[in-house]
Amino acid sequence: MPLSPDRRLQFRIGGALTLVIAVNGALLAVLAWIASRALSASGRSVSIELGLPLSIGAVLLGAVGLVATQARYGSRTAVSGLELEPVDGDGTRNVGSRVRRLAAQADVPAPTVAVADRSEPGCLTVGRQRSPTIVLTTGLLEKLDDDELEAALAHEVAHVANRDLPVVTAVAAAVAIGDRLLEREGLLRRILENTVMIAFVTGIGVIVFAIPILVLGVCYLLLSAVARAVLGANAIVLGLFSRAREYAADRGASRLTGNPAALASALETLDDGSRPRRDARIHASATLGIVPQPLGLENATEDGEESWVERFLSPVSLERIGEPTLFDRAVTAVGGWLRKRLVAPTAAAVRRLLGWRPSTHPPTEARVDRLRALERRRRE
Repeated sequence: MPLSPDRRLQFRIGGALTLVIAVNGALLAVLAWIASRALSASGRSVSIELGLPLSIGAVLLGAVGLVATQARYGSRTAVSGLELEPVDGDGTRNVGSRVRRLAAQADVPAPTVAVADRSEPGCLTVGRQRSPTIVLTTGLLEKLDDDELEAALAHEVAHVANRDLPVVTAVAAAVAIGDRLLEREGLLRRILENTVMIAFVTGIGVIVFAIPILVLGVCYLLLSAVARAVLGANAIVLGLFSRAREYAADRGASRLTGNPAALASALETLDDGSRPRRDARIHASATLGIVPQPLGLENATEDGEESWVERFLSPVSLERIGEPTLFDRAVTAVGGWLRKRLVAPTAAAVRRLLGWRPSTHPPTEARVDRLRALERRRRE
């Protein structure tokens, strides 16, 4: 039973691809403008005068080339921290033969299969449309039964049949860029906070650290603005097709296996909510996975170890030495009230705002409900 590409999904993918090209074009235009301003400020002049139409054309051509490069190589960022073992022949639990059979049913080129030795269950499809690779983890092979494994593989094959791999790979590359920018933003914020704390504690440091604090503050604001712009662009692009993409793959997998209940059970198993998530909603590997769970190697700070910032710039204590006076007690009481009523809620709101990430998948519960409905209709 060949799977034809979902038409509604193709329209959404077209819109998302157009937006990705526009975002990359805007980025190139901004970089070109900054470069020209920098050259002018240094006394150098750029003699190339293309005119507005040719300039727009050059930027668009560069954006198309950049997106094509992202679509071809972007998925590498999603699996860069994984040691993949290619599956030759049938492989463990016949995953190789299962994928070849499902691909033949869907009338698409058979993807290659690779296994990553990771305890968390997960699977995703990477690579190019003509030569995709389905990546499975050993945790998935251990946790899913035969019907669930078949359904999960059918879901990935359905993605290939829907031809959504190039655009989602380009988006995953942009997501990876956003991830890195947000990590740098957090690191720079901690350096700035500790620098300000040291300046106030040392007293004279306010004068000594004034210029570094100003420079760090400006750099943080610029980096934060760029990171949030990339995040917003990713949110819009993901909103255009991410939900439709997963729903279409779920329907395609149900058609290939004739067992929607097995896919529903697999989704519930893979997204059981018991595993900690590190910004799973927008991590590059989560963008490509069957459920929004990241598979890339975590940084040291995410494993509970202290970063170099925490080791060398740990928070400075402002506790006073000696017996507190009545004035000290009054200040402490007022400060505690302000922290509870004003500072803490404001800080929580800021953390929620800074921690917001767009969703890469529809809610698993909604997907399961749709699959259960398909199962009921199949039995009627």
